[in-house]
Amino acid sequence: MRAPVILVGVDGSAESRTALRWALEEASHRGARVEAVLAHHQEPVVVPAVPMGLNPYGEMPQRRHPARELHDTVRQVRSTMRNAPDVAECVVVGDAADHLVEASKHADLLVIGTRGRGAIRELLSHGVAARCLRHAECPVVVVPATATSRTPGRR
Repeated sequence: MRAPVILVGVDGSAESRTALRWALEEASHRGARVEAVLAHHQEPVVVPAVPMGLNPYGEMPQRRHPARELHDTVRQVRSTMRNAPDVAECVVVGDAADHLVEASKHADLLVIGTRGRGAIRELLSHGVAARCLRHAECPVVVVPATATSRTPGRR
């Protein structure tokens, strides 16, 4: 028998950290595995024509690699919990909603955070949460921005 899978969308925001924490707490209660997915858009690379020996990106600030961002987010959230379950980390390139909906095919629960615009506004929007609510193939939990930790022992 396979362990249940809780899929959680992570983008580094405070809201996604709250959703990840919620997913970890739920996984502890269910004996489930947690899979954290970070989707990013790969920007086209354009290298300006410059004389040899000059670095056209020498003055640009370095961006962090998405895998490092996800790993750091998971590590930080897990460090705030006792006995936090392990998390499988997955970075994908493309639209977050599309990837989460596709991944929901093998998940038992999808957890996502929201910016707190209200349930009706979120559902009517074309945001990630709205698209996941409409198209995911498993139950979806939308954790509001103001969510606090679950009460211990509460199911």
